[in-house]
Amino acid sequence: MSLSLISRRNTVLINLFRQSIRPLCTPVQSSKSIDPKSRGTHRPNNFEKKLLVWSGKYKTTEEIPGYVSEEAVERARNKFRIRAANIMIALTFIGCGIMIVQGRKAAERGESVQKMNQEWHREYNEKAQAEALAKSHAHDQK
Repeated sequence: MSLSLISRRNTVLINLFRQSIRPLCTPVQSSKSIDPKSRGTHRPNNFEKKLLVWSGKYKTTEEIPGYVSEEAVERARNKFRIRAANIMIALTFIGCGIMIVQGRKAAERGESVQKMNQEWHREYNEKAQAEALAKSHAHDQK
């Protein structure tokens, strides 16, 4: 008997959970169902016109009406933003590949960051010693 009560309670809780989630899952109304007065209220600038053409909403900038819906401009911006992000990701991968190839070639030549660091410190120390020696000679001559 207690098992049946637990399962009933669980089903009631699951149904309540589904009902509370339902408003979050409802689709956003499309611009067609919105009041017609709110459509075509945004006047796009030249950049937004280019975005609308690039996104495929219009064929040319001449076809774009004087006023378009804000949703159309926002969709075009989002599409452009996604394309730009994907291009940057691809360029990052290409750059990483180039760096890997260059690093492997440098390793084959025997170059390494450690050797470059040691060489720099050796040159720096020699320069500092030469300056100290020149200072001491100048001080001795006085």
